[in-house]
Amino acid sequence: MARTETAAPAGCPHFPFPRQDVLPEGRTAFPPGHDPLSLSPQYAGLPPVTRIVLPEGQEAHLVTGYAECLRVLREHDTFRRGHADGVHPYPTIGSTVLAMDGAEHRAVRNLVGNYFAPANVRGLRPRVEELASALVEEMLADQGPVELLARLAKPLTLGVIGHIMGVPDTDLPQFATWGDMFLATGPDRAEQNQLAMGGMVAYMGRRIEAVLAGPADHAVPPGLITAIAGNQVHSQVPMDQAVIFAASLVIAGWETTAAALGSFMFRLLTATGDDGSTLYRQLCAHPDRISTAVEELMRTIPNSMFDTTQPRRAVRDVELGGTVIRAGDLVLACIDYADRDPRKFDEPDRIDFQRSTAQAHLGFGAGPHVCLGAPLARLELGVALEHLTARAPGARLHEPPHEVRWNTSTTIRRPVELWLELAG
Repeated sequence: MARTETAAPAGCPHFPFPRQDVLPEGRTAFPPGHDPLSLSPQYAGLPPVTRIVLPEGQEAHLVTGYAECLRVLREHDTFRRGHADGVHPYPTIGSTVLAMDGAEHRAVRNLVGNYFAPANVRGLRPRVEELASALVEEMLADQGPVELLARLAKPLTLGVIGHIMGVPDTDLPQFATWGDMFLATGPDRAEQNQLAMGGMVAYMGRRIEAVLAGPADHAVPPGLITAIAGNQVHSQVPMDQAVIFAASLVIAGWETTAAALGSFMFRLLTATGDDGSTLYRQLCAHPDRISTAVEELMRTIPNSMFDTTQPRRAVRDVELGGTVIRAGDLVLACIDYADRDPRKFDEPDRIDFQRSTAQAHLGFGAGPHVCLGAPLARLELGVALEHLTARAPGARLHEPPHEVRWNTSTTIRRPVELWLELAG
């Protein structure tokens, strides 16, 4: 598609804006009181659509208004992902489902049918409960501080997606390594991304081939890999796309949810409500608010290091938020700031566990690319918080909040480690 570039106005801001979870050079800790989960102050006062400049000089439209972001996410015939891959500094998503649009995208997602529909995910609750209960029990048995991500967040989410997919527990650590490589942001990110995808595709290719070889292969556990293999035979989806999709599901099924649980607990243990108690203590006192708490924390905690979804490109001229976007222009939907839009959310910076509109957040996206695993993520996060608040009401951070280190090696925001004292 031919590209057209409309000139950026003088003084056009450079994007991405500085992250609040990156330590200033020469420092080993943040200043006391610093909030690593806050958004850059450069967002303040921006109109719903702003012309920006990316690191390599490319110009784009940054969309920060809620209604405007919703249009970008939903109107896939106007704003297309497949036309905007390889934009620095965003990861290259290649031939994954993230880069697909239209009928091709629908066909690939249909490989899993309704497997991740809320009604089906509810059937997984006993498995999630069993695993979360065992992990929290092991944490409580320790006499000293415990690290949340290694002891609960990662094994819970990896264990559940492994169960769903039919990946043996012994193979899950390798997927954790591949996940970090696939989401890497360093100078060798392209090589890391490709190595990870190559490893995952080779693995999933072998698993799917084993399924298609016939029921005599008892080494293949039942699971979504088996369903994808069966559905691929009857679909128009090429085998290589089915294999890539199966591989990406494992990463999507654990990485972001594990990171979210780490960030959730940091926020709950460091932020206070109107009565002066921590948000965590409030949840302990009101467990019936946990489901809304998950939505509010998704709304207010930035998940991506860029604050935006993957870039899209307009395929036709369109007016958005009073701005004319030309065919060929890059568009970035900043869902993290859109979820703070006062036109949509009253007192948007306030975390309110009784907010009636909490579930309207864009943390899981919207439109054709809405997160396939959103019901599963909600279940896992809710169950984890239920077990922690019920069995460790005195939980607190082991170290001062400003000394917690934050991940900067991948696109996902999370603590590198989050050490907790569970006895209070």
